[in-house]
Amino acid sequence: MEPEVGNNINNKVENWNRGEIRSLMTIVLDNIRRRIFTGEFRPGQKINESEIAVNLGISRSPVREAFRILERDGLITTLPRKGTYITDISLKDLEELFEVRKILECYALDCIKKRAKKSPDKIKPMIEELEKNLLKKHDPFSVISGFHYSLLELTNNSRLIELYKILAVSLRRYWLIYHSKKGQQDISLEHHQAILNSLKKGDYPGTKTLLKKHIRYVKGIVGERVREILSS
Repeated sequence: MEPEVGNNINNKVENWNRGEIRSLMTIVLDNIRRRIFTGEFRPGQKINESEIAVNLGISRSPVREAFRILERDGLITTLPRKGTYITDISLKDLEELFEVRKILECYALDCIKKRAKKSPDKIKPMIEELEKNLLKKHDPFSVISGFHYSLLELTNNSRLIELYKILAVSLRRYWLIYHSKKGQQDISLEHHQAILNSLKKGDYPGTKTLLKKHIRYVKGIVGERVREILSS
């Protein structure tokens, strides 16, 4: 049993997040995520709503809601008539996903370059909006993940955007692992600001170099954590 979480729930401790009391579901969600990222819940391990609810001394409803979000994030997988399991991870999966990510995002830059030549007046305000969103300091994970979606949207290529959305479902787990490490959100913001500054200048080769460097860096950080989880 997680004493600190159980005590928080039983004593109705108020957890503040942007001035609001965090819900039981959010507490459960954070608890399970932490146990996944620290390796306490192993890849492939079966977990049960009822057991977690009893363990934390709460009803199943907030646990059920947390499970839905965890499944959306790719952290757990529910198999019909079998149960719910911590999603498997591997260095091979990480390598393949980030390779595809690099290909799609670099191709997106090529598309943006072509579009900027044809319609510079349309691209400029969109890049300015991208910068405005990046400068929002609250919720860095949403801001940074939104940056990549917005980058793809600049292409105006609906098929490419759909492909990236499909890829992002699998990437989300690794993004969460990356952002769970202290200090990485600030580093990511610096990387994205540099990418954006280069894009604003119209330096597409330089932007592509910075983008590849960022993707390689994130993959390296996540790879270290995946190795730790798999070897623990």
